[in-house]
Amino acid sequence: MPLRVEKKDLSGLTVLITGANVGIGLETTRMLSEMGAQVTIACRNAKKAEAAAEDIEKTTGNRPDTALLDLSILESTADFVKGYMAKHQRLDILINNAGVVSTEKAQDGLTQDGFEIDFQVNHLSHFFMTVRLLPLIKYASQHKVNDFIPRVVVLGSNAAKVGKIDYDYLQNGDKLPFFFDRYANSKLMNAMFTKKLAEKVKDDGIVAHFVHPGLVASVRLLVKATARSNVQGAMTSVHVAISDEATKSSGKYWDSCKIAEYPNKLMTDEISLNDLWSKSVQYMKEKGFEVEE
Repeated sequence: MPLRVEKKDLSGLTVLITGANVGIGLETTRMLSEMGAQVTIACRNAKKAEAAAEDIEKTTGNRPDTALLDLSILESTADFVKGYMAKHQRLDILINNAGVVSTEKAQDGLTQDGFEIDFQVNHLSHFFMTVRLLPLIKYASQHKVNDFIPRVVVLGSNAAKVGKIDYDYLQNGDKLPFFFDRYANSKLMNAMFTKKLAEKVKDDGIVAHFVHPGLVASVRLLVKATARSNVQGAMTSVHVAISDEATKSSGKYWDSCKIAEYPNKLMTDEISLNDLWSKSVQYMKEKGFEVEE
């Protein structure tokens, strides 16, 4: 049965979506723009971002802003955050949508910062960006528009179910596991980060959730007949981003616009959650970037 989202007036709300120039991110941007939100598309290709913004303006009458963000480069992430904070006073909805599945092997599987690609793009850079942007989200909580509760939405995958925490290969191109395992591990980290973030911002009136979009059709997917369209794949992200239901709890795992059971016990293991947060802070500091613990 097709998923549906109840529309709301989002006028006055500021939204940031990473990787919003294609796929689920593009359709998420379209839906939120149609409801009146001022969305920023953050991605690594300026031409594609502008093309997406033009497309959305034609279909909604509301043109998103665009910004350059390459999550595979920490300096780019830092520059993006600096520029975004200089331009915006508040952030009501942050959707960490961008992601990558790298099939590279050996040293080719590391970024210029020396981290395994899936780990840096899917987890570490999003972690860094989110924590750095928290002052804007807290401001939005203190100065609400129409009583809207600010939130962080992290796009995940059911692959997190089979993910494991293995820090040994993250900076060693000679020890890279099979590509799907690396992806699954990074998605598990997304879920664990979201769970811990929810705990940390609870007293600030902010909620954070991890969403599974379902099996979504793409050019690389062979089972398109049974997969969701990008519009359907975006529904859970949008539901969690705007619904009142999503404010009644935090740190939850959502699937098909409903709260589901955590598919991996590490997602709720407090020792593992704390360890991942501490390790992420440590990695950033080692590269010269300060992050609040």
